[in-house]
Amino acid sequence: NKGTRTFIANKGSMVYIGIIYNASAQDAAVVLTTLQMDNALGLDQGGSTALWHGGYKAGPGRNIPNAILFIRK
Repeated sequence: NKGTRTFIANKGSMVYIGIIYNASAQDAAVVLTTLQMDNALGLDQGGSTALWHGGYKAGPGRNIPNAILFIRK
């Protein structure tokens, strides 16, 4: 099924979090391969998926019970 696909991936020491719209899981794999990501993990596609950076960039459909945080030290 096509839908919104979210992911976290790395290329070297850089970490990427992103959203691919109107894609199947296979479509998302093609996109991440084309971007030459070293590793990637598909995230939950439900209403709890959100992207926040100083405010919501996408989502959430509801309160979220967990998160992946990147904190500068």
